[in-house]
This record gives sequence, structure tokens and C-alpha cells, in this order.
Amino acid sequence: MSCVRRIWNKCGQLSFRLTRTYALLFTATTLCLSLCIYGVSWQFLINRQRTDLLGRVQSITDIFYEELSDGSAPEDPALLWELNTDENMALLLLSPDRSELNRAGDFAVDLQDLPDCDGRTAMYTQGYGLALLAHGTQIFADGENIGSLVVVYRIDREYEFLEILVWLLLGINLIGALISLAVGRYTATRMLQPISAMIRRAREIDAQALNVRIEVPEAEDELRMLALTVNAMLDRMEAAFVRQGQFAQDASHELRTPLAALQGNADLLARWGKDDPSVRNQCIAAIQRQVNYMHHLVESLLFLARGGAGEKMLRREDISLEDFFAEVLEERRALDPGHHYTLRLDAGLKQLRADPTLLRQLLLILMDNAAKYTPGGGGIHLIAEKDGNVVRLSLRDEGCGVPEEQLDKIFERFYRVDKARARQTGGTGLGLSIAQTIVELHGGTISAQNNPEGGLCVSAVLPVK
Repeated sequence: MSCVRRIWNKCGQLSFRLTRTYALLFTATTLCLSLCIYGVSWQFLINRQRTDLLGRVQSITDIFYEELSDGSAPEDPALLWELNTDENMALLLLSPDRSELNRAGDFAVDLQDLPDCDGRTAMYTQGYGLALLAHGTQIFADGENIGSLVVVYRIDREYEFLEILVWLLLGINLIGALISLAVGRYTATRMLQPISAMIRRAREIDAQALNVRIEVPEAEDELRMLALTVNAMLDRMEAAFVRQGQFAQDASHELRTPLAALQGNADLLARWGKDDPSVRNQCIAAIQRQVNYMHHLVESLLFLARGGAGEKMLRREDISLEDFFAEVLEERRALDPGHHYTLRLDAGLKQLRADPTLLRQLLLILMDNAAKYTPGGGGIHLIAEKDGNVVRLSLRDEGCGVPEEQLDKIFERFYRVDKARARQTGGTGLGLSIAQTIVELHGGTISAQNNPEGGLCVSAVLPVK
């Protein structure tokens, strides 16, 4: 059973399937070729004998009639022996009731095996395996049917040759099938050797060895493309694993501070809050702030996780930008009266097809981020302009800007340009990451650059759909 199981398991291997395919194709090809060879040989040998037999029958019949006209008796044995000039031929004169009247030939012809061959050529085999061709002709004398003259010809040599040819072709097919199996196995193994090497190399890759890569074959073929594709996938996996590890570390670091604050206030409540209302109220307010911060942090992380996995389904609709921006700015001015908010909207830009909830969240995140780093009384400017098939939403502040070498990093999760200042201004460090996710969900891009006159400009480019 174990041997059968091993063979059965190998049947699913690609090398076995390739070998089987090679062998089947080769065997089918040689089999068709063998059938063609046998058919051509049969037609050439047997049909040639049929043609020769018809010529002999015509000649013998003419001479037979001449002999009868000269007064020879049909039953005279010498008559047929004179007509039979081939040791492979036998002549029979049969009565209308198929009884034998005369015979001439070096081999016996069994009348019981003789088929009806009047006016046609029949091929048959006698009981002991002798292959024969027979052709009969009706004989008339003085207007009376005296019987049939049957010419029988031996074709056993042709049959023997065809039998030998059959066994030879079968042997060639069998040997060819075995050779095709061996060659197919060798070829498939050689062809799949790079894949086997890739499999062995891939098994060495785990979380502790993500830097291992598959060797790339030198030949410019599909295996090289496969190796390059797998290595590119491993590069992305390694980068994602590193980002995941960094993300977990950053999330743990961010949660440590509010958890410590919660623990401290809980201890303070346990010691003094029971008897001192001011301490109790102060601790409850601090706990509420930390809980709100943690709730906002967790919601932000969940949004990023859903957005990164493509689970966030957009609900696009046509948005009237003038009314939409006016509503957002009015809401923002009510929340932040300490800054001056302005809007510049292109006259030709009327509508944008987007998710209004996410677009509002994007603008509020950018405005909140700008307000944190813009001095009181400073301006925050929203600019919306159409550029071909895209809409560019830019938010400019009058803050301190960002060092040039850190502009590409501000959209990373938990990244802060000035960590000490960020603690003072609050926030989770996820706002710009969420903004980037919202823009990418809409099929757009987001970037940041410093204004020449000072401050930061964050631009979101959204396609017009």
C-alpha cells in the first residue's frame, strides 16, 4: 500500500505530469505513423495482388474459351494444368451446384471455405491459416451455363510480411514509449530544476530570514521572470513586515502614556479621591481626557487598517463644492475662532464626485493640523483649482513649516517632526496618515511642500470622475 501511495502522490507532481504528457504525445504520434505505414503497406501489397489476379483471370478465361471452341472437354485435367502457370495459383471448375468438375494447382483449396466470388474478387483465409484471393467467372458453352471457373491465388507471403510489420511497429511503439518516458523524465527534471531550487530556497525564508532571496537564473526565460517576481514580492513582504513591527512598537508607545496616566489617576482616586472632592473631580476629568484620547487613537488605527485592506467602500456622490466648502469652513471657524480661514475656489470648478463624509474628514484633518502649528491670529487658506482631469485641494498655513528632509515622512503613522512640541499640541500622530488613506481611496495622491513665504502647504490631487 505504501508503494501505491507513493506512486499516487507522484502523479500530482508537475514533473510526472510533464513526463506523462511527453510520453502520450510521442506514443500517439508514433501510433498514428504506424497505422499510416501499415495502411500504405496493405494497400500496396494486397491491391497489387488484386490487380494482378484480375489480369490473370481475364487471360485464363479467354484461353479457356478458345480451348473449348477447339473441342477440348471442360472436365479434362490437362486443360486446366496447361492454363495454370504459377505454383501460387490454383484453378477450379465448379458446376452450377458448386461441386468440383476439374482442378489444377499445387495446393489444396477447401470448397467449404471458398466464398461466393462469382464476378468479384474475395479475400479469405482457409482453416489452417492460408491467406487466399479468389475470383470466379461464369462459363457458358453453346448458350448453356456449365459452371464457374475460379482462380485462387496465394497471398500468404504478403500476409506474413504484414504480420511481421505489425509486430515490428508494435515493438517500435513500445520501445519509443519507454524512451519517451525516460527522455521526458530527464527533460522535465532538468527544466524544473530551477523551480526545485526556488522551492528549497523559499523554505529557508521565515520571519527571522526575510532578507533571503531566490537565485535568479541567467537565461532570459519565464523562470527568470518568476524568480524576479517572487523576489519583488519578498521585498514587499519584508517592507510590510518591518512597517508592521514599527507600527506595533509605535502603537504600544502611544498607548503607554495614556495607560500610565489612567493608572496614576486611579491610584490617586484610591488614596485621596474618596475624601477630597477636588482631587476626585480632577482625577475624573483626567481619566476622561485619556479615555477620549485612547478612543480617538483606536478609531484612527481601525480606519487605517480598513483603508489599507481596501475594506472601506466609498459612497460617491456629486458634491457642490461652493456650498460644501462654505459649510466646512463655517464649522471650522466655530471650533477655532483664533485663526483666520479663507477660501479660493476656481470659477469653473462647480462639482466633484467623491464621498462627502471622507472629504469632510480630510479637510478637517488638514485644517486641524495647520491650526496646531499656526500662531494665533494667523491665516489658514483653502485653495481648490482644476488642473485638467484632476482637482487640486491645497491647504496653506502660516506656521513654522517642516524641514525639507522630513517632508516625505510626515504622512507616516505616528511620525512627528517635533515630538516635544507635538506633546504640547496634542494629537495621535495619525491625522496625516488618515488623510493620505482617504486620498488614496479616491484614487488620488497627497504631498507637502514648504511655502516660500513661510508655512506648510499640503496638496491633495483627486481625479475628476
